[in-house]
Amino acid sequence: MLQRTSSHRGEQFRSRVLSVVETCKKRGMSALDTISDIVTAVNRKQPYPDVFGLATG
Repeated sequence: MLQRTSSHRGEQFRSRVLSVVETCKKRGMSALDTISDIVTAVNRKQPYPDVFGLATG
């Protein structure tokens, strides 16, 4: 059963997390590791990591 949120921001957060989880599934990646990498960067005030290898260089 999917849980609903009581705010627009909560619903946006839920939608984005689920999008990351689905993308990880499609790419054979660990969603937990990917989200952990993102949260660690935010907590350390570092740029978002390129977890899906989309950055051009």
